[in-house]
Amino acid sequence: MPQRSLVDQVILILIDDVRAFHLFDLVGKGKLPNIAQIAEKGVSSQNCITSYPSITYPCYTNVVIGSYSGYYPIEGSGIPMYHWVGRTDPPSEGKKFPIIRNGGKGSHILKFNSDLGPNCQTIFEQAGKGNFLSSLNLFNRGSVLIPPIEYTTQSILKGVEEIYKDPKKIFSNKEVPKVTVAYIPKTDDLMHHKGFDHPEYIAELIKCDKAIGSLIETLKNTGYFESTAIGIISDHGNYKAENVYDIGPYFEEKGLKQYLPRKGTGDFDVSMGSVGFFNFRGKDWFHHPTFNQLEEFVTSSPGSKKLNLFETLWKIPGVKLMYYRDDNNTPDKGVIYLEHRDEKTGKKLKDIIEYEGHGINQKTRYLPETEDFYKYSEHEESACFLDNRFHTIDEWLKATNQIDFPIIVDQVPRYFKNPRSCDIITSTLGEYFFGYEHGKTLSSDPYSHDVGLKKSMTVPFIIGGSPNIPKLKLFYCKTTDMVPSLLSLLGEKPHYSVVGKSVFD
Repeated sequence: MPQRSLVDQVILILIDDVRAFHLFDLVGKGKLPNIAQIAEKGVSSQNCITSYPSITYPCYTNVVIGSYSGYYPIEGSGIPMYHWVGRTDPPSEGKKFPIIRNGGKGSHILKFNSDLGPNCQTIFEQAGKGNFLSSLNLFNRGSVLIPPIEYTTQSILKGVEEIYKDPKKIFSNKEVPKVTVAYIPKTDDLMHHKGFDHPEYIAELIKCDKAIGSLIETLKNTGYFESTAIGIISDHGNYKAENVYDIGPYFEEKGLKQYLPRKGTGDFDVSMGSVGFFNFRGKDWFHHPTFNQLEEFVTSSPGSKKLNLFETLWKIPGVKLMYYRDDNNTPDKGVIYLEHRDEKTGKKLKDIIEYEGHGINQKTRYLPETEDFYKYSEHEESACFLDNRFHTIDEWLKATNQIDFPIIVDQVPRYFKNPRSCDIITSTLGEYFFGYEHGKTLSSDPYSHDVGLKKSMTVPFIIGGSPNIPKLKLFYCKTTDMVPSLLSLLGEKPHYSVVGKSVFD
């Protein structure tokens, strides 16, 4: 039996790189009156937890599909990261060497929709019959993509307005889109190069609010406002690193050569903000290395060196933790190791994150060696989850939403189950930023996002517009709850891959 619908259309606006605290602080100061009105009269949360790693394309992807990265041949998204090496085991047919996907390049962006894989669906593919519109939305499978006249926040939202004024411009049945997703990237560019506290970044959020106000006015003038839900969300938060460090000379000193996919040569590939995602050669570049191969790695440079890569990476300035998978993991069951140092003695400790199941049915448990790295034991809500039992993502969300490393015990296994994930993750806690990608140091700006700290993991969550939408203040939620919530308003059921839950349930 079909669900009862409360609206006929939804518009989702994804504003890149906005920490919840910053947006709601501007709301409180009266700087964003249109966003404030939508939040006040509808659903809002100042404590919406995003995905880990808190990086644009995995987080943005997960918002639009309502799911996460995983073993994508059977579950979830095939996009684990902004950058990844396309390894599969066994090797893909017809591939001479694995590709490097560089999320910052246009030719790579065009392949995102196929990279998603067949075992997840965009909100358009989940929303039944109707017209579907993307305004600069990169994950647009199942929709009509309209590029903006100019790559500005105002132009991106103006494009949505124009289709509501005259839908026959692109839809032959002359009906307005059932689902629209508009992506606003300028805030991310300004945050990285100027900072979240810079007047230009704040001015861009104010421009976005004014453009939303103009869109609301158009919806009212065309008679669609009362039947349209407007969702506003971001992909991740942000932070400012204390130090910027050029790590390139260190890798050169160790004799580690950049992987070149056209030739199949090289030792490693890495992208590093404060978090480093390291890929190393296994028996060849199609295969992930085993633990023993990582401990006894032989470089390909002249006068090759033998390295214990774990020890090598621990010498990177500021590294506080290291993740890597067990050799015997399967998509349904396995272990991720969390290596860290005792703060007082410097002794190496190895905690365990264990998982079973996948998708919405995944459960995980956290087994510290001695003192837990995440300091969950210091908080009443999370301490009781150090109980040797497996827990769902929503149980972890309830227990950890107020503290650093929210839902991280659920998120790390989802990342590492993806065949395209890296071999070792290293992380500072924002003390150092490296700006290193694929063999080059490219950035010296200290403003970034990627860590598991709450300031990088918490975004705004708002659904409003139509007076049919219930008024709710959510103490917490997660970004993957947006798609099932909007589908619920439309009277549609989510795809089986969706891990998020409707906030109206």
